[in-house]
Amino acid sequence: MVRWFTILLSLAGLCIGVWAVSTADQKEPPLPLARPASINPFDRGVAALGVIEPAGKSVTVNAPEPGLVVELFADVGEDVSKGDPLFRLDSRRLEADLVRALAAVAAGEAEVNRWHALPRAEDLPPMEAAAAAAEALWKDREEQRLLVEDAARRGSGTSRDVSRAAFQAAAAKAEYDRAMADLTKLRSGGWRPDLAVATAELERLRAEVKSLQLLTERLTVRAPRDGRVLRRQIEVGEFTSGEPSRPAMIIGDLSTLHVRAQVDEEDIGLIRATDPAPRATARTRGAVVAELPLELIRIEPFARPKSDLIGTNQERVDTRVIDVLFRVKQSPTIPVYPGQAVDVFIESTM
Repeated sequence: MVRWFTILLSLAGLCIGVWAVSTADQKEPPLPLARPASINPFDRGVAALGVIEPAGKSVTVNAPEPGLVVELFADVGEDVSKGDPLFRLDSRRLEADLVRALAAVAAGEAEVNRWHALPRAEDLPPMEAAAAAAEALWKDREEQRLLVEDAARRGSGTSRDVSRAAFQAAAAKAEYDRAMADLTKLRSGGWRPDLAVATAELERLRAEVKSLQLLTERLTVRAPRDGRVLRRQIEVGEFTSGEPSRPAMIIGDLSTLHVRAQVDEEDIGLIRATDPAPRATARTRGAVVAELPLELIRIEPFARPKSDLIGTNQERVDTRVIDVLFRVKQSPTIPVYPGQAVDVFIESTM
């Protein structure tokens, strides 16, 4: 029984093998292309990879320093003018320093005003009285000296008495001179060098206030040019590091679109910025294809390593390319966006 079962399985396997061999040479029907192939419309031309960009390139806006985002003034898709605020970082630490600096300025101004207010009216009468008392004492001691000298000449006084009287008169005269010097100093007001020092200190404090105001204003980031906010990568309450690799916002002028084509260094000799300029067109990729007529703006005279790769096996990563900039002459029939890749075809002038 097992032998007959084995024979039947062998025959079934043989039939399956014959069927598989007989149907293996049948060709499957070709599948249609999802979309027409991108073909160069010029008889002699150059094909290049292009990237759509705003007029004047897109501008990346970064925070001037790491900080906490506390307010947003513009969102994606909104038009902004040069100088309009975009977002603001936390400035409370600088504002606290500014409060202290303003108080220091007020103290400095009071110091300068005090110098200009000298002398105080209430300080003059006591000083004048002290000077008058010193003068009276000096005159009294001078009269006593004369009397003692006269007595000594008549023989009723000694030289010791004359010396003592002369010393007392000289001491009174010195005290009178000191009182008069203090009165003159008080009447003349403040000392000019003191005013210069106080004024310099006041200017330093005002400069510190101006510096803090500028630093505080710097934390409100403003639009560097007219354009539209193309991208925003910050939120209120988020801490931004200010790294160039992750810009806070990207702004671009969408009134005119440009196409930057990367022409291979081996093909750049076929293109000349002649008059009339060579014809060029760009073709979008995707399910809906649109033709973008282009106008040559310039050929940028600097070769750089190719950075945008298309992924084919024949593509060389050590290729150098030259940027050729075009202007889109007509509004596209479908929406196109900055950063979008397009196929660029340029008519050869050689």
